[in-house]
Amino acid sequence: MYRLNKIVILLIFAFSSQFSIAQKLNSSPYTRYGLGEIAEISTATYFGMANASVALSEFNHLNLSNPASYSSLIKYKPIFDVGISGKFQTLKTKTSSLNQKNAGLRNFSLGLPIGTKTGIAFGLMPYSTVGYDINSYNVIEADSVRYNYKGQGGVNKLFVGMGRDFINKGDSVKLSVGFNASYLFGTIQNTRSVIYDNSNYYSSKIENLKTLSGVNFDIGVHYEQALNKNVKALFGIDYDLGNNIGITKDFYAYNFKKNKYGIETAKDTIDVKDNEKGKITIPGGIKIGAALVLNKKLIVSAQFTQKSWNNYKEIYEGVDKTPLSMKASSKMALGMSYTPTNMKDWNSKNRSIFQKSTYRLGISTSKTNLSLNNTLIKEYGISFGISAPLLSSRSFSSLDFGFNLGKLGTTSNNLIEDKYFKMYLGFSLVPSSYDRWFRKRKYD
Repeated sequence: MYRLNKIVILLIFAFSSQFSIAQKLNSSPYTRYGLGEIAEISTATYFGMANASVALSEFNHLNLSNPASYSSLIKYKPIFDVGISGKFQTLKTKTSSLNQKNAGLRNFSLGLPIGTKTGIAFGLMPYSTVGYDINSYNVIEADSVRYNYKGQGGVNKLFVGMGRDFINKGDSVKLSVGFNASYLFGTIQNTRSVIYDNSNYYSSKIENLKTLSGVNFDIGVHYEQALNKNVKALFGIDYDLGNNIGITKDFYAYNFKKNKYGIETAKDTIDVKDNEKGKITIPGGIKIGAALVLNKKLIVSAQFTQKSWNNYKEIYEGVDKTPLSMKASSKMALGMSYTPTNMKDWNSKNRSIFQKSTYRLGISTSKTNLSLNNTLIKEYGISFGISAPLLSSRSFSSLDFGFNLGKLGTTSNNLIEDKYFKMYLGFSLVPSSYDRWFRKRKYD
């Protein structure tokens, strides 16, 4: 067990260091607006069931979508969870298409039980991602002109949370409450250029560099009740309070020409504004879910998510400079998981890896926070996944795979359709009964 965990952890850090050097998780033109594409709170475990997880609370997996679930962690059984994601995209208009691929570290978290009723968790994950490079062309006075829009960066989320049982009557009734405190920080760079190819005119470029940081909070409630010996009902709510966070913007506009090697030569500065102070309004939102557990093998979960992005604002020195009026977003998700073998038979040598694995499936439909060219941008997806146990150990450690096929946007009304395939690889490491962590030894 020790040797296996040591090897796995070394592999995790090796992969993490490679991906974190050039972290890029997105190449979508729809990340141009606001803070970019908001990343769902998830691990590879629940990615395969469309992230319909706010109503779930499992002792062998860390559920980051509801802090109340942290109370389910078993004493001496912390969970270390790390995930790496990849995304393959086809961006399509009515006349052309472009393929893109990205990969990066998705989450890094640790859940620690405190006694028998309380658990805490902390970690790091992306809050939003920005990545786009869009070109359009025109002809002015027999000269070809290219309009380029480029963006990169994103917002990170460093969090710590706690969950505690207030009612715990074994398998019959359980009520838990929890909260997360998050520190949001990151940098987003947006650039607009007008580039003349074969003329004496100078090209021009506008650069906006936004650096932001601040705190945010969410609270969660989880309730479960046994309906009979074979059926259990689960309910979960997570409420994001929203907050105003600080932002600093640097603005730089200038003219330039490119030499024969493609290197820019600046001519003059049009406008400069450094360290323009302001605030961003991060809107609140809610996740509500319900689930049924049948025979401790089959889980069916439904979830509704809503976030008030219509309240998003960017205010600089008292002036509203919100780049786009956004809409409230919503998502409906339905997921299920099935484990052929009950947990009590997990260590049975007569069970194969296929019988001990958990299989997941999910579907989702979303209304995003964007409305462009009088068209509401929607998203559809289907997910599937598997959690395979690490058979050489006697713990509940698992190797988790999640996959998602989806479509964002449309080619109608001069828009871009983003068809994607996402992969999520995660490790969930739990000590065995013979290797309990953080236990005080009576003898040395």
